[in-house]
Amino acid sequence: MHMTRSIFWVGLLAVLAAPALLFAADYRSGDRVDVRVDEKVNDDVYAGGGSITSAGEILGDLYAGGGSVFVGGTVGQDAVIGGGTVTISGNITDDLRVGGGSILVQGAVGGDVLAGGGDIRLNGNRIGGDALIGGGSVRIDAPVGGDVKIGGGDVFINSAIEGNVEVYADKLTLGSRALIRGNLKYKSAKVATIENGAQVLGQTTFEERKKAERGTSWASVIFPFLMLLVGAMALGLLFRKYMSELVRNTHARTFKEFLRGIIFLIVFPIASIILLITVIGIPLGILGLVSFVGAIIFAVLTAPIILGSLIYRSIRKQQDYEISWRTILLGVFVFSLLGMIPILGWAIQMVFVILALGGGIWMKWSAAQAWR
Repeated sequence: MHMTRSIFWVGLLAVLAAPALLFAADYRSGDRVDVRVDEKVNDDVYAGGGSITSAGEILGDLYAGGGSVFVGGTVGQDAVIGGGTVTISGNITDDLRVGGGSILVQGAVGGDVLAGGGDIRLNGNRIGGDALIGGGSVRIDAPVGGDVKIGGGDVFINSAIEGNVEVYADKLTLGSRALIRGNLKYKSAKVATIENGAQVLGQTTFEERKKAERGTSWASVIFPFLMLLVGAMALGLLFRKYMSELVRNTHARTFKEFLRGIIFLIVFPIASIILLITVIGIPLGILGLVSFVGAIIFAVLTAPIILGSLIYRSIRKQQDYEISWRTILLGVFVFSLLGMIPILGWAIQMVFVILALGGGIWMKWSAAQAWR
């Protein structure tokens, strides 16, 4: 079980950093992954597991994905991190791209910061470049050398920003130590709260976000969630035995199913288009494209079922994989939350869709062979 979980995280990191995989790197996986405080790694580090701690010095890039990630050492180049809880107290020399439920950055970042999650706090010494942030609650106490763009619910800025600031939020507060040297442009339900001592040296532009607009925004989140929930519930509860077997096979052969899904995504549409070019192959080409679309829809509906079952099994520490309304609701909820996290969240969604696609293809192929 631990090995397949580790393979999943490595597969996720491969999607996030596919071009870099061509070069030399240090790969680490397991339930607990450590870069010791006395270690000095000359290559890029790819770490995947339940709990990841990087306390040493990494001269290259760091790619880490896990349940909890702690970076206490130095990263010589970029850091790409995804996890439930992410804490960064070490320094990142270049860019930081991070996604997670709770994100705390206490170290310095030399380049840009791209962050998406539930609760985000930037408390470090300095961010040298720009900051692009999306989250439920966002607080910036670290000085930023470039521009800042934020989308969130509750946004609090309490540091010096050298460039322009653009905010789209329910609530914006400028703390007493806020100093925006450029322009401030924000769109919110109400005027920002500006504490004594806060300064905006450039032009301030406020645009009120109307109630109807907020309702539309919520609708754009709720309706896709409900559609996904209904579809996943129908598949999971009507074909419970099939889904249990799919989850079990996907977890047991994670890498194989992931690879199978990738091959299908690349080869099947190309083969269908080639058939369309030939006169005799037009019916097969049309059938192939229709089947491809159907397979993608099936995978998107199945991915949350797999995700929810794995999370529920891990929480309850069960031996078997449960498929119930509870696990499906959990999977759809987490899958939808991932869709709100730019880049990293979308990448994790894609991994589960590809796994569902590969697992579904294998089961259909096995059934077809049994009928022969």
